[in-house]
Amino acid sequence: MLLDFFNKNIFHLRGDLYLTDLLDIAIIGLLIYTFFIFFRRTRAYMVFLGLSITFGLYILSKNLNLYLTFITLRYFTGVSLIIFVIIFQNEIRKYFEFLGLIGSRQMKVGKLAPKSPSTSEIIQSCVRMAQEKIGALIVIQGKDTLDPHIDGGTPLDGVISEDVILSIFDPHSDGHDGALIIRNNRISKFSAHLPLSTNFKEIGKHGTRHSAALGLSEITDALCIVSSEERGQLSISKDGKLKTLTQYADLEKEIDRYIKAKFDPASKSKTNFFRRHDFALKFGAVVFAALIWFFTAYQAGIIEKSFNVPITVSNIPKNILVENYNPKTIRVTVSGRGDTIFSSIAESDFKIDYDATNITGGLNKETVSKKNIDIPANLSLVSIEPNSFFLTAKKFYVVKVPVVVRTTGSVTPDLQLTSVVVTPEEIEVWVPEETPAPTEILTEELDVTPFTESIIIPVKMISPEGIRFVDKNIMVSAALTIEKTDTATQ
Repeated sequence: MLLDFFNKNIFHLRGDLYLTDLLDIAIIGLLIYTFFIFFRRTRAYMVFLGLSITFGLYILSKNLNLYLTFITLRYFTGVSLIIFVIIFQNEIRKYFEFLGLIGSRQMKVGKLAPKSPSTSEIIQSCVRMAQEKIGALIVIQGKDTLDPHIDGGTPLDGVISEDVILSIFDPHSDGHDGALIIRNNRISKFSAHLPLSTNFKEIGKHGTRHSAALGLSEITDALCIVSSEERGQLSISKDGKLKTLTQYADLEKEIDRYIKAKFDPASKSKTNFFRRHDFALKFGAVVFAALIWFFTAYQAGIIEKSFNVPITVSNIPKNILVENYNPKTIRVTVSGRGDTIFSSIAESDFKIDYDATNITGGLNKETVSKKNIDIPANLSLVSIEPNSFFLTAKKFYVVKVPVVVRTTGSVTPDLQLTSVVVTPEEIEVWVPEETPAPTEILTEELDVTPFTESIIIPVKMISPEGIRFVDKNIMVSAALTIEKTDTATQ
């Protein structure tokens, strides 16, 4: 059923363009977009962008025959993979972790409401700790799970309140050095350890808490709030950026803005949609993927190749015998993008199955169409040559015919063969139309000379020309009754 769906050329749009080409571009665009999102959060973003531009210029120079540019960049691209791995060895590992987190987005996250009692408790406690120069790190979880990135910590599942937060970050508390995690509108854990960022330019002169906040925001969509015990300032980190707040009142604006972006379904305007969903970045990723596709896949062109595929006749009615069909193979021409597509394709991957349910006796001219041909899903059918074949068939009817055992030789003079009984006495046979049914089915000659007593022995039947047995595996046996003569008895 699925193969039939793929083999109807519904993916052919026009000319050399296929629907699968659009899927190809979409997949590469998605990978480029995730690359952009990830590297935008790291210090290597501009380096990656520079390498991408250089590689793009190399492809452009190759296709436009820019000789000097091509020669200059050819040596660079030859070692570009090594350069890329050396520069981005840490980022590559983090990127695959980030890519794996795409499928682990939390679908049911408890919502924090702007200007709610919970957010007020968070703001009041942060402001008070900053005023008293108490170091603290609070993480508000967004839609990304944080578990793969958090080490240690003590589960709490407590109500968000100023007293609880202040008691956790009390300098005399054992858990004041770790991070407090807010999830599902609850304090889920405290004294947790977060991954440290290596973006020293962004961290600047800040300490370990700021590095941890930045490190988590680089790989998740969490909002991290830091209270500095040295400067008495509040800082926030999100999307791989660290920002120091000039006024305590700015914290409420930042939290409200974050909550609305993550949990408020009412913000649905087109402007917000494009802004919140990185529309420009997504569009750029698709355009970049389309350019890569055009200068690589499209230039490879559509390649055609022919295969001689044998015909298989199936669903033959029981009363029909296919004597012959010609030709035995059909030349099937298919096409695909690039010559490498045929590297793993063989004739055995194709199948022509003709349904003979409606054939009749005599000469039949049958047409081969797309529905009869199974081809690999990544290929398109171009032509069928020839598109028909001739099939010779005979129609039969069923009759029951008695079986007769032929015997030869004779038993010794003191014995006599009194009877020969065959089992079964008659069998069903297929007889061609317009051919009279045989009066009997003979067996091969059975020599009775060696036998000295009654015996049951299997015998083979002789099939008349043009006749075939309904049951091909039927077994026939002959029961010989041998008795002593009266003279031998005396």
